[in-house]
Amino acid sequence: MRNSFILGLGCLLVVALTAMFLQDPAIFYTYAGIFGLIFTGVAAILSGSSVSGDRARANYRISTAKDRAARGKWATYCSLIGFPNLLLAAVVYFSSL
Repeated sequence: MRNSFILGLGCLLVVALTAMFLQDPAIFYTYAGIFGLIFTGVAAILSGSSVSGDRARANYRISTAKDRAARGKWATYCSLIGFPNLLLAAVVYFSSL
């Protein structure tokens, strides 16, 4: 789990260095926000939180415990990649207003 958080910070660092090199803070919050939304969306899809109750029950009955554990693990990894990007994109956006 630590590696996925570090990967998220690495993406954030690349975007920050690019924005500093081009001297445009809009690049930072745009691309960091896009990365954050993509990975948070993937985490929501993998966790099954974006489906209705009847579909969640059907998915639960079809999948095995091993599959659910793997999806949960990947959802956690994706959320740990996306969270720092979303957080700092919001901080930079609201501080530049």
